[in-house]
Amino acid sequence: MVGRYFWIFAIKDLLVTSSLFYMASWIMPKWVSSQKIVPAILFIVFSYFWWVTFTFIDCKIASYIIPVREKNIYAYFHFFLEDGYFGLFKFRKAPDLILDFLFLVSLPLAPKLTKVIFDGAHRLTILERDKVQLERNKLSLEKDKLSLERDNLQMELNILKSQISPHFVFNTLNSIYRMAEIQDFNTPDAILNLSNLLRHILYQTKDDMIYISQEVQFLKDFISLMTLRYGDSVKIDFNFDNIREPYQIVPLVLIPFLENAIKHGPDRSRKNAWIKIHFVIDNGVLVYNVSNSVNNSAEKPQVGGIGLQNVRRRLEIYYKERYSLEVIQEEESYSIFLKLKL
Repeated sequence: MVGRYFWIFAIKDLLVTSSLFYMASWIMPKWVSSQKIVPAILFIVFSYFWWVTFTFIDCKIASYIIPVREKNIYAYFHFFLEDGYFGLFKFRKAPDLILDFLFLVSLPLAPKLTKVIFDGAHRLTILERDKVQLERNKLSLEKDKLSLERDNLQMELNILKSQISPHFVFNTLNSIYRMAEIQDFNTPDAILNLSNLLRHILYQTKDDMIYISQEVQFLKDFISLMTLRYGDSVKIDFNFDNIREPYQIVPLVLIPFLENAIKHGPDRSRKNAWIKIHFVIDNGVLVYNVSNSVNNSAEKPQVGGIGLQNVRRRLEIYYKERYSLEVIQEEESYSIFLKLKL
């Protein structure tokens, strides 16, 4: 149609296609990688306006160069220039312009756009794969960390458990020794009671949790042992409500408070000495109160402290935010209030 003046239009289409080619090479991969579909569609719309604008300018310039006698070319010019630039966007001209655009611009750009889309999708797949692998590595590290923490915690618990028995036996043997010193006729019964207590420690505390009735029976046996030792010189009150449900508890977590009450109460001074133990379970919450008399004029115990430190740590490990421990120290008494959600 344009004859020997084809180079004017060839240069125009080369400039349009090349500019769009490099624009697509620069910005399309970013949009594809980030899964932005709307900007990609807008780029195609922009390409159409870009080509229409260049074609209008090219026809305007060419109309001053090409002689009027080239009627075929001027018919083309007339189509583009008769209504001005904005006239090119009239509906009646759209079919011809879109076909021209598809043939001259879209076909050359199609392979590039296809390659960009596939490369972007490939990079996106690799990124997703690396992301999944990274998440797996993080999960693996978290599992290893949790496993290490669990092992360390179990080691600490084993150490704490290993401290309980010697500490308890030490205090109890000390009590029996004092009974033997004064040749108390209840000493054989005390040794038998100790045997029962040790059997509980050896065979019923291997697990992390035991039935609370077993722990209560242990407290009762210990109180019986202390009653044999002190006789009527120390008043020991144990208030215990029957348990209706098979609740479980960490073994030997209650006895240190009672040991502490004896150590700082009647063991320090039997003058007007007393111990009160109150134990109740209400809606799954254990309430444990141990109070003892304190004679400040008597000599303080020289050795101790490991029992309460131990039980505090065990409570923190096993029950965390499910317990509260209140200590009240007054002039003539010492009390602990433990609440434990079973």
